[in-house]
Amino acid sequence: MLKTKLSTAIALAAVLSLLLTPAAYAAGAGSTSGSFGALGQAPTVTLIQIYSNSGCTIVADSMDPYITEYWCKVSVDSANKLKHLNQVKATLFYNNTGDNTTAAPGISNTQTCAILTCTIAGPPGYIQTFSILPFGGTTWQLGTCTPPADLNANTGDWIFAFWPGKVATEATGLESPPCFWDAQGLATNRSSQTGELYLRGKYMNCYSEITVTGSVNWGDVPLGLTFENVANPQPASDNITITYIANGDYKSDIKSTNWESGGDNVTLSTGNPPGGSGEFALKAYSSDNLTAAVVVTTGYTPMDETGTITLDAGTPVSANRLWLALSTLGILPGTYTGTIWYQIECR
Repeated sequence: MLKTKLSTAIALAAVLSLLLTPAAYAAGAGSTSGSFGALGQAPTVTLIQIYSNSGCTIVADSMDPYITEYWCKVSVDSANKLKHLNQVKATLFYNNTGDNTTAAPGISNTQTCAILTCTIAGPPGYIQTFSILPFGGTTWQLGTCTPPADLNANTGDWIFAFWPGKVATEATGLESPPCFWDAQGLATNRSSQTGELYLRGKYMNCYSEITVTGSVNWGDVPLGLTFENVANPQPASDNITITYIANGDYKSDIKSTNWESGGDNVTLSTGNPPGGSGEFALKAYSSDNLTAAVVVTTGYTPMDETGTITLDAGTPVSANRLWLALSTLGILPGTYTGTIWYQIECR
């Protein structure tokens, strides 16, 4: 009897043990992927200024076209590091509206707009390349530009060295409305977010240049010659070509020396024909128009006061005319030569 109860107790304990033991399952796992795009934050242009020294310590209030180098500094903050930037630009533009809200144009022009750009390549190199528009056939030029050394920083300076072109439009601020040159600093990141800042109220000084080619030769002419004589002007006077370059309105002037032949001299006069002995006179104009022509003296006389801003390569005038008059006495036989000077002036 005791044996039977003991066997029953052992069997019951075994059943309870099976009931209390956790069931065993096979291990397994699965996965998927996720992504998101971080647009980042727009860059901020904190400074744009034009300087007359490479150290960017002397602010340039005005600029001399072609003959002087300047430096435009654009300072940029980027929360996503500077290497996230795609481009930094400095756009210099002529503003004749008198309005400080005028936006920078997007197209370059030799007379009114230059776009200086630093393009930053992507990884791994992040190479920075400088360029200028307009480019080719223009006197706008880049100098040695300086980018930030560390694109892993959040703040940096881009320094654009440049020479304004010859015909960067003159702006004195005295026009009505007043005219100036303004500048826009623009930074664009790889998410196409931008930041900009404007600089207003710079002046562009006058630039003018003149090139004279050719000469005039009346050949043998009689004493007492007048301006209206059929010998005036000789076809040879068509050989004078004057090329004017100016960044604003200009006038052209003319003067002459006394002329000589060996040891014999003739004196420049204003008569037609000159009344004194041994004298000659000249008239000049930029076309075949004796009525509009001016009398040439030993001091500069305005010949044409209608010139306007030219192209970068200049405006050639090839129809220049000269007329000659001689006194009736005191001019010995010979070939007389002298110098005729042309001058360009801003007005």
